[in-house]
Amino acid sequence: MRRRRSAPLVLALAAVSVLVAGGCGGVESLSFGKPPPAKAGAGNQGPALPGNLDAVGQAHVAGATTTTVPPIGPGKASILGTVFGPNGPIGGATVEADRLVGNQVATTTVTSAADGSFVIGSILGGRYRVRAWQSPTLALTEPQIFFLGDAETHQVQLHLDSYTGPDVATSVNPGVAVVGQPVNLVVEVTNPTVDRNGIVRNQPVAGLQVTLASAGWTVYSGNPQTTGSNGQALFQLSCSSAGDNPLSVEIGSGAPQPVSVPSCVEPTTTTQCTPTGSGSGGTGGSPGVTTTTTQPNGGC
Repeated sequence: MRRRRSAPLVLALAAVSVLVAGGCGGVESLSFGKPPPAKAGAGNQGPALPGNLDAVGQAHVAGATTTTVPPIGPGKASILGTVFGPNGPIGGATVEADRLVGNQVATTTVTSAADGSFVIGSILGGRYRVRAWQSPTLALTEPQIFFLGDAETHQVQLHLDSYTGPDVATSVNPGVAVVGQPVNLVVEVTNPTVDRNGIVRNQPVAGLQVTLASAGWTVYSGNPQTTGSNGQALFQLSCSSAGDNPLSVEIGSGAPQPVSVPSCVEPTTTTQCTPTGSGSGGTGGSPGVTTTTTQPNGGC
C-alpha cells in the first residue's frame, strides 16, 4: 500500500526543488506575505498613564514632625522682682521669662501683684531673658538678660515706659531748604500701641487736622491739612530767611509742638567775574577773557 507523505515533508521537498531549480546562483528572490496586524488585547497593552503626573495620588507616610522644646522647670532656681511704671509700681502687668538654650526658647509668664511684685519659681538654671508689659500703653522694649544659677534666687526691677499718642514725625524734600525756594514737608501722625504680646506698634491716624505754625515759613499749600489713611499730611512751603526757622504743628485741638526741620541756606548765584588786568592794556590775563565763577550772594 502506498503511504501518504506528511505535510511538513512535502513542504521541505518543495523548498529543495526550488533551490535546485535556481542553479548555483542560489535563490534570486523570495517574498513573504505581510504579517497580520496585532489584535488589541490585555496582553499587549501597558498601563495607561495620565498626561499630567501631578494627578497621580501618593499614599501618605505615617508619622509627624516633632520639635524638641527645652524645659524651663521644675528646678530649684527662681526670679523675683517688681514692675514699675512712670508713676510707681504696676499691678496686673504681664511678666515673661524666656529660658534660652541654643536656638530654642522655653517661656513662662506670670502677672504682677497689686504692689507690682512677682515671683517665677521652681525653674531650671540657665540663660534668661525677662521683660514685662501692660497693654495698651506700657512696655519694656529692652529686656533684661542674665545667667541664673541652678539654685539661685535672682532679683530684678522692670521699668516700663508709657506709649501714648499722637506721635508726630516730619520729613523734608529736598533735604536742604533754600531761602525762597519751595520744599515739601510731610507730617506723619501715629498712635503707638502696646499689643497683647508686648510689642509696640505705631498705627497711622487718619482724618486728623494738622496745622503749621511759624513766622519764618511761608505756606503755599492749604493750612491746615487732613491726614490720609497713611496718617500723613503734605505741605508745600519755603523759609523766608537763612538760619534756623523753628516750625510747630498743631494736631487737632492739641497744643503746638515743635518739629525738626533743616536750617535754611541762602541761594547760590552765578556771577561773571573779569580777572584783574584783563583787557587789551592789562598784564594779568589774556585780553578779552571773561571767567564765569559761582559765588554766594553774587560776590567775586
